[in-house]
Amino acid sequence: MKTVSMTMLLLVLAACGGGGGSGGGGSNLPGTLQLGSTSYDVTEGAVVNIIVTRSGGSSGIASVDYATADGTAVAGTDYPGMTGTLTYADGVSGNQTISIPITDDNSAEIAETFTVTLSNVSGATLGANSSATVNIINDSAALPITDGNAQEITVAVLDAITSTVDVINILDLIGVPAVAGAYPGIAKVLVMDITVDTIACDTGEATVTWNDADNNLAISTGDTFDVVFAMCFFTDIETTFDGPTSLTNMVVTGDPFNQIAPWGLALTFGFDNLSATDSAGTLVIDGVLDLALSSENNVVVDLSLATASLTAQQSGISATLSDYVLAETVDLNALTNVISASGTFTSTLLEGNVTFETLQDFVVIGDDNPSAGQLLISDISSSVLVTVLDNINVQLEIDIDLDGTIDRTIVVTWTELDLD
Repeated sequence: MKTVSMTMLLLVLAACGGGGGSGGGGSNLPGTLQLGSTSYDVTEGAVVNIIVTRSGGSSGIASVDYATADGTAVAGTDYPGMTGTLTYADGVSGNQTISIPITDDNSAEIAETFTVTLSNVSGATLGANSSATVNIINDSAALPITDGNAQEITVAVLDAITSTVDVINILDLIGVPAVAGAYPGIAKVLVMDITVDTIACDTGEATVTWNDADNNLAISTGDTFDVVFAMCFFTDIETTFDGPTSLTNMVVTGDPFNQIAPWGLALTFGFDNLSATDSAGTLVIDGVLDLALSSENNVVVDLSLATASLTAQQSGISATLSDYVLAETVDLNALTNVISASGTFTSTLLEGNVTFETLQDFVVIGDDNPSAGQLLISDISSSVLVTVLDNINVQLEIDIDLDGTIDRTIVVTWTELDLD
């Protein structure tokens, strides 16, 4: 767990690093239409995003029908039955998304399934991945934490917590200059030319609608940004972005962009199934994330992140942070980060959800692993207490029945945890 940066999501802008998707282009072939995966996992009450991709060519208009069909899950009860047609314009390749909300019936039951099938392709070839099975995982089911899965659960939660910080980098990508030096790894680079409202993609395109609330031609309180990426590929980070995002609820105090203290910057990121494709695959982000950055003296910077719900999905695996709050204080002179977090993490990979809460703030010095900190991760029947022993070792104390007695203690190194 280096400084504070890594996955969910996101969990989350792992989206800003990695290897290029297709951007359409000069092929004279019509290409192939197929599903991004043949299996998707989703919890009750969540949304499963089925990816359909056109690759290997983009010549001519292409379309494909899709339809759901019951397995052990029943349309109208467990999920809404859906049919439709996806159309790709001439010269356009890449991903489209079929979003299917799953019903939460609040009853304990075994996992249920339904299928999504592509058919009736026109103007292209139907690929091998023409049908996918969706596995609905009961969110009411208990997720026992044991010595067999405690390390995996710890890694997943720590990844989710730290990865949300990476989303700040999208400020530079969109063209809202982040504060140089205020947070490690953030560079002050103005990407957007405000005179033309575009982002300079290497291929593809992206448009920015800036609502300059007070018409002062400066980023200030009340301004909003709507960004639509259309297979926008950046060579330096080898990533293709596709879909919309927005910046709203902006509050600017002082001059954060020129670091005239005291200053503050707060805003809300909105992600509407924004996809980022790199060498690891396609990450789809959906939800909102509130951000606040402030400093009284340009030495100590306070950061906070919060979301009611933020979901990231990749290769059929979905992860969601809910009721999530992160607070971090960065001391730029001492090169220390002090971090606390709480919330709920749900993952189809873990087949359940856990809550987490920092009992002792995590302390990171320089670019090292945390040297102190304690985090309690629990479900309805079990828990693991994660204690940082030093910048090399981490102790996991597992209570498999929540009776207050530690049933198993494991000591692992940060290297063994293998955080992204």
